[in-house]
Order: sequence, then C-alpha cells, then structure tokens
Amino acid sequence: MTTPCTTGVWISAASATVLRWGPEGVTVRERIDSLVPGRHRSTGRPPTEDHPASEGHRDEHMRVFFTQVTSNVALDDDLLLVGDGEVVEHFGHQIREQDRSRGAVRRIEVEKSGPVTEPQLLARIRAFAGSPAKRTLRS
Repeated sequence: MTTPCTTGVWISAASATVLRWGPEGVTVRERIDSLVPGRHRSTGRPPTEDHPASEGHRDEHMRVFFTQVTSNVALDDDLLLVGDGEVVEHFGHQIREQDRSRGAVRRIEVEKSGPVTEPQLLARIRAFAGSPAKRTLRS
C-alpha cells in the first residue's frame, strides 16, 4: 500500500528529525530534542535491591520521547525510520504495535544509520516513496 505522503524520521536517544514529504514538497519539518539520560558505565558498586540500576528510569524517558515523536507522525503515511541501531528498532516496533492495535496497514521500513543531514534524510524519503530527486549533469 502506498499513501500520497511519506514521513521520514531520523531518531537517536538524543533527538529526532521528522520530515513529511508529498506532492507539495516538504509539509512538516520538526526537530524534537530528547530528555533521555545517557547510558553511564559506572566503575562503582553493582546494582542491588537497595541501589537499583537507572535503566528503568531511562526506559521511561525513552517511552515519553517516543510518544512525542509519534505525535508528529501522520497516522496514515508510509513511514521510513532511520537512526541509531537499538533506538530506531525499538521505535519501529512501537509504531508497528500501535498500527496493529488500531488495524492500520501502511508501509514501514527501518534503516540503521549514523547521523544524516536533513537533505540526506529527504533524499532517502523520496527514494522510499518512489520519487527520487531528478539529477542533472552539467555539460
């Protein structure tokens, strides 16, 4: 299934960039900064019942961040998700679960990638949508 508009998201634990592209060009351009704390490798004492690891706290921040990003994604657009390994995979899983729970069908693709510029993300979105940018060679 292909929809008239395609949304692309580049996401990491630190931020997300959302671009919506369609026949009129880019219609949504959002950058969302995350409040997810970084992972810390401590050389101190290991987690115990009295002093648990903070991963649960980080996971809660990640859920809030994913909700913020999801609120900027149209529910019926095809979706290209690009980003850091684990984060983009978890975000893709969440989107697929939400779609499944509401009976939605759309094309979703997940690509692992390091940071990309906005023009690079847009080029990937256009290629995913089947409308790559036309290139002209100078003579």
